[in-house]
Amino acid sequence: MKEMVKLSCYIEEYNNEKECLCARLRDKISDKKVSIIGKNADKDHLLRFLSQAKLNQKVMPTVFDKNGTDIVSVRGSIYSEDEDEIVINIDVESGGYLFE
Repeated sequence: MKEMVKLSCYIEEYNNEKECLCARLRDKISDKKVSIIGKNADKDHLLRFLSQAKLNQKVMPTVFDKNGTDIVSVRGSIYSEDEDEIVINIDVESGGYLFE
């Protein structure tokens, strides 16, 4: 059984190759991109979840700031990690993501 970890993340906004505004998670400590996998990982749900941060920015104003106090907590087991990315599997007990 893999060890459960908790990553404290912030939301990075960026423009994709079509110049559309996008969002992704980054680890606050390493600044690596955080990718979520697993049976319970739903890209559409994650994007709706992340969009709530923008709509509720008055409640959690620093969730887009690496050094801010608001975080997206991601819990799961690390599937892989390299110099640019951490891939985390959320299919574990108490796995998932939430605002803290």
